[in-house]
Amino acid sequence: MLYLSAIKIRTIAQRCTVVRCFVGDGMLTASIAGSIFAAPPSTHITYALQCVGKANKAGVLVVVPNYTGDCLNFGIAIEKARQTGIKVEEIIVGDDCSIPEGEQGIAGKRGLVGMLFVIKIAGALAKRGSSLNEVVEIARHVSQNTATYGIGLTACAIPGQELMFQLAQDEVECGMGVHGEAGYERIKLGTASKLVSMMLERICETLALAANNSVAVIVNNFGGLSQLEQGIIVHEVVNQLRYRSINVIRVYSGTLMTSLNSSGVHVSLLKLNENHENMFVEYLDDITAAPCWPNRSCNVPSTAIRAPSEDATREIAGKIGISLNTQEQCLTKLCLENACVAISDNEEYLNELDRGCGDGDCGSTMKRLADGVLNNLNKLSLSHPATLLSEIASIAETCMGGTSGALYCLFFTSGAKELALCRHGEDKRRMWFLAFYSGLKCLEKYGKAKVGDRTMIDTMDAVCTMSRKILNERASDFYEKIVTAAWEGCNSTKNMRPKAGRASYVKQAQYLTKTDAGSYVAAIWITTIAETMCSAMCT
Repeated sequence: MLYLSAIKIRTIAQRCTVVRCFVGDGMLTASIAGSIFAAPPSTHITYALQCVGKANKAGVLVVVPNYTGDCLNFGIAIEKARQTGIKVEEIIVGDDCSIPEGEQGIAGKRGLVGMLFVIKIAGALAKRGSSLNEVVEIARHVSQNTATYGIGLTACAIPGQELMFQLAQDEVECGMGVHGEAGYERIKLGTASKLVSMMLERICETLALAANNSVAVIVNNFGGLSQLEQGIIVHEVVNQLRYRSINVIRVYSGTLMTSLNSSGVHVSLLKLNENHENMFVEYLDDITAAPCWPNRSCNVPSTAIRAPSEDATREIAGKIGISLNTQEQCLTKLCLENACVAISDNEEYLNELDRGCGDGDCGSTMKRLADGVLNNLNKLSLSHPATLLSEIASIAETCMGGTSGALYCLFFTSGAKELALCRHGEDKRRMWFLAFYSGLKCLEKYGKAKVGDRTMIDTMDAVCTMSRKILNERASDFYEKIVTAAWEGCNSTKNMRPKAGRASYVKQAQYLTKTDAGSYVAAIWITTIAETMCSAMCT
């Protein structure tokens, strides 16, 4: 039997914290959920892969929505699973067609509700006993022939926070995703007929749909749309497709992948090519026990297996690299403590910077890292910098989740590797510079962002450039120059067009006038550490 393992589907029912599930016979074997609007930590994904992959010779298929955080965290888990001998294949689904090809960033198309077509058909194939290679081939074909467009009538709000962005009652947000971020463009509210026509025009163009083609349709409720309004959208979609002489073979409608309390819809079409039409319809019609697939029975297991609790730092294999004396350890501890407090103090402002062009949780995500470090401060290996960074990387991986969690895990992991190569007697400033530089290059490699893309790279690169310039000068204002460089890099992101991460999907200038949240938080902790070091030199 082929085990089909899984994405996290952040589908949260309206005004409810219950995660809607697509796990069940005929669909997913496992689903990994992160915090609201955040990718799950890679440790959680690794655990799920171990559960479904153990003693499973057929292999595991991982379906991932194309968001940077998901790709990074699932990538980490997949690589770890393969190292343990688990047979794993991955499909990254990007079905969003709201942004024209020429305006897309390096992150590519977002994964939206169209991925449910991939999951349902792949699940049916797996249940029928197909090989992993067969399932992967068909699933990729489904993904390549699926396109989705979303419109939002209202913004959503994370519980306890303000709306992600402001939207007038007579306006519509076109090209919205599922994380509450603003869309590609804003237009005046029109009739349901006019809005559906606009969405179908883009979808049909993307899939090259022509007369006599056949399609399956998903109409997804963001969470706050009434059933009456959703029914009107379904009616318009079917009628307008038939007017185009496109055969509507199946229609699935429901609250399937939500954006909390936002009112809006996704319309997703799967093009049923002539060679696959009958086969795909059979797979869509196959019975599944997954409770959230439309018009299917519920079959929820009465027992659940819980993952064992895990210390945030986890056990690091030995203390490696050079060691610090007692005075240096105290200073390192003070730097960490001050940096974490500074991050926590700026939580709300960072969330505010992240609204509109993000999902409004940058401050909350970074505070989880800060809290994780502070809670484990007395357990950390302050005597050995290389081990210390590995432990902080583990905290980031376990506590944060999302894109930031994966990026900071990579940053500290790479820095730890560099510090492990240092020898006793080396200049400490140069040692930390090499670790910082190594971490930066690792971020650029895996995150794909570079200077000018409006990310934390802009702050970090400015600091790296200044450090390299003044490293051998032994100037008394070394740390002051580092602070100045950090804020110059951070402030350069104002009005900068984002080309990486979730912000790259936002094209409206009013959301890009402030500094980038990730760049700002990097400036905060770099500044705090530099000022702590500077104060220590003066005493």
